[in-house]
Amino acid sequence: MEIGQTYGEGEQPIDERLLHSGIMGAVCGDIIGLPYELRANRTKDYLFEMKFQDFSDDTILTVAIAEWLAGERSPEHLKECLLTYAKRFLHKNVWGWGFKSWVDSGGTLDRSGVTSNGAAMRVAAIGYAAETEEEVMHLADMSARITHNSDEAARGAQAVSLAVFMARKGYDKAMIRSTIENKFGYDLHRTVEEIRDGYSFQIDCDKCVPESIICYLQSNTYEQTVRNAVSLGGDADTMAAIAGAIAAATPGMEIPLSIAQPCFALLPDDFIFRL
Repeated sequence: MEIGQTYGEGEQPIDERLLHSGIMGAVCGDIIGLPYELRANRTKDYLFEMKFQDFSDDTILTVAIAEWLAGERSPEHLKECLLTYAKRFLHKNVWGWGFKSWVDSGGTLDRSGVTSNGAAMRVAAIGYAAETEEEVMHLADMSARITHNSDEAARGAQAVSLAVFMARKGYDKAMIRSTIENKFGYDLHRTVEEIRDGYSFQIDCDKCVPESIICYLQSNTYEQTVRNAVSLGGDADTMAAIAGAIAAATPGMEIPLSIAQPCFALLPDDFIFRL
């Protein structure tokens, strides 16, 4: 298989299971949110135009985590996967300065105290690979601290992973809300409208992970979820990736083919293999 080769639209039918995959849900959310990520392109319009142009570091590292989980679940293999995928796409203008510096250092740069949402955006696969809540918490903590070594970042990664895990297991939204609130101290009883009024671009986990989860909790469909996330006017691709991962894992909130197909067509073949 040639690295970087993609399926042309219509050439490769989508496996129906991907429409119910939180990993694909994160990828589609990333692609939908990316055009609105930068400050100049922020929107608080719920009926924004959906554009399917490219994927970002959210997708790249989501796939890297999936590959890690498919092999040896050690810190060493985790570092190898993150570095391999990041270096392959380092030419793309999607990387945060701090993470890029970590990659340039070969994974040796001390990342203590980093609280940004990069730890939470990439963990959808943990909700599928883990068999128990305890395993979710362990894997999410490990996945975060290698590049975002802070309690806040680890908490964000754990909250997203656990929400995906609970959604795919069939827990209802009330149980997901109460569990995440009790374990992580997030306030999930705000409304999307209340958040939107005063929200600004945020990258700290504590200021965007709860908001992303709320976008899911107050939606009935996958599309409504990602539209809510982008319409907050924040870190749109990351928030839509987080919210979209939980939504797609929820029975009855599968990704519409009209969204999945154009996103699927943008992905390299080996990414599709990991979804």
